[in-house]
Amino acid sequence: MGESSRVEKLGTERVGKLLLEMSSQTTLSLLVFTVYSLTDIYFLSVGVNALAAAAASIISPVQIALGAVATTVGAGGASVVSRALGEQDMEKASRTVASTFLIFWTAALAITVLGSVFIEPLVYLLGATDSVAPYAIEYGRIIFLGAIAGTGYSAIVRADGNAGYSTAMWIIPICVNIVLCWLFILVLQMGVSGAALATVCGQATSAGMGLHFFFFRKNRSYRIKASYFKPDWPIIIEVVKIGTPSLIKSASVSLIAIVTNNLLRRIGGDSALSVFAIVSRLYSGLFAPLTGIVQGMQPLVGYNFGQKKLERVREAIRLSLGAAVVYGSLVCGVCLVMPAALIALLSRESAIIAEGQTALRLLALSYPLTGVAMVTAASFQSVGRAREALLLTLGGILLVKLPVLLLASRLFSLTGIWASEAISELILCIVSFILLKNAGAGSGSGSPAAAARG
Repeated sequence: MGESSRVEKLGTERVGKLLLEMSSQTTLSLLVFTVYSLTDIYFLSVGVNALAAAAASIISPVQIALGAVATTVGAGGASVVSRALGEQDMEKASRTVASTFLIFWTAALAITVLGSVFIEPLVYLLGATDSVAPYAIEYGRIIFLGAIAGTGYSAIVRADGNAGYSTAMWIIPICVNIVLCWLFILVLQMGVSGAALATVCGQATSAGMGLHFFFFRKNRSYRIKASYFKPDWPIIIEVVKIGTPSLIKSASVSLIAIVTNNLLRRIGGDSALSVFAIVSRLYSGLFAPLTGIVQGMQPLVGYNFGQKKLERVREAIRLSLGAAVVYGSLVCGVCLVMPAALIALLSRESAIIAEGQTALRLLALSYPLTGVAMVTAASFQSVGRAREALLLTLGGILLVKLPVLLLASRLFSLTGIWASEAISELILCIVSFILLKNAGAGSGSGSPAAAARG
């Protein structure tokens, strides 16, 4: 299939089929990442010790923050590119891709320098104990040095209608990562340095595939000239503005992880941090298909909104909301029924298995709810309405998740920490429906709010 027909099918083929195809391919790539994430923590837990696994968890906010930069320009760029392709403006699409690389490389260099210089005080700020800190410093320093290779822009590749290549950009690097984790940790006994180095090598593979797609592939949609790398401020501002909700969402995850680690250090010490390292990876791994649904929906909504095919926008959002709730309910049930079996996949320590069951059960209660807020924010973002998406994500951080976490931990100690996620997502679910209703009442049928109501 030619490049133009691959893009055009976003506006012609049956919405349900397209959503299933794009979401399933995206979910497959995310599930491969989940396998890596779980095997990574398994290799550290078994190949080194529980403190090494806790160190990786301590550094995870750093990795989320690095990913937030890529997500900001990737999601913002994908929204602009989707609408430009829908409007047949190939030059704007190409200029947007060049601008996303320019933004990311500038930010990544700054992060590398600052992170490498301040790594030691940073790990204590992130919640490390004296026992965990040496492992976290060793792991984090390598992660910072590899920041420049932190993205291949799979979101923009999906916006081109090329879900297959986007999937490969996840699967191949992660397979490289998994193999190198096994080699570096279990065979060469490189410890946490091996885990971090494997992560950077996987990122570099993804970045290389992205460069190939945009600059060297035959029959590509994009013809990126050297002159396009001169700052195009209107495009840069549009990309950053639209991508800001994704930045805030990622920053919120990073902030909550930092606060959680510090609360766990104060309330439960090394043991609680080790439980969180295992359970949070399981929680994130089972979360992957929800992210896949949202990422599969976004190019459909953006392209068809650009084409003014509003009924297709409506159907894509409605189907995505339904799929997110159904999947969340199913995975919640699995976690409630067999938490010990799931935790035992990553840890051989009986104390962690025993303590982690309550944590996983309480965290899992959020699964049926969280997809609603994700789909709502992504819908607004995909049509360029950054204000509504920003309100939902920023409100989720400052007005919901952080206060609930702090209050619940104060009232109910460790149990409150584990339960805070479900309480927060229930509140955000209600807020999402209110935003959809209010936006739909004040705008035409082309808004995502009206689409979801339909």
